Amino acid sequence: MDQNIINDFYLLALQDLSDGASIKELEKAIEYYEAIEDYEACAGILKAIKEVRESTIVAIKTRINEIRKDSRNSRK
Repeated sequence: MDQNIINDFYLLALQDLSDGASIKELEKAIEYYEAIEDYEACAGILKAIKEVRESTIVAIKTRINEIRKDSRNSRK
């Protein structure tokens, strides 16, 4: 599995959740990606769902900012 794709979908799912998407909506997205056999997308979304079940919205937004900052720093 391509870890970069998993991480991209993880970040996108966290962003969706912080913007107000429900876990149920993300679970429907997983069903879609399973149907087209995009398992990296499924893995990233599942990772975000698991994390959000144990976090607050503030913690999620903090995590998104950390990921973005790390991503910018790794490109330098």
